[in-house]
Amino acid sequence: MKQLAYITQGHSEYDPRLRELLDATEIDPEEFIGLDYFSLTPFFALAGATIEPDAHSHGTDVHVTGVKVLVPEELEDAFLATLPEILADAYAEDEG
Repeated sequence: MKQLAYITQGHSEYDPRLRELLDATEIDPEEFIGLDYFSLTPFFALAGATIEPDAHSHGTDVHVTGVKVLVPEELEDAFLATLPEILADAYAEDEG
């Protein structure tokens, strides 16, 4: 699996190809305050990525320190080709 993003509070890391793609969409990266493009994680999954929380517990409380966006290396190009289509559909202006 290749990690295309590690989303954390205040400092997210993105593969340059994915970041360029996301920036080109003009979707507000701060839709979810402090976590760049975190609100798009369901769309990442629909395009073929695995979303993996980096979490640990303190008794009965879970603390998530980040979220990884992972894809099998052989699906990376397909993921990057499919994601813009999904985002365009999801964020299209209503024509009605």
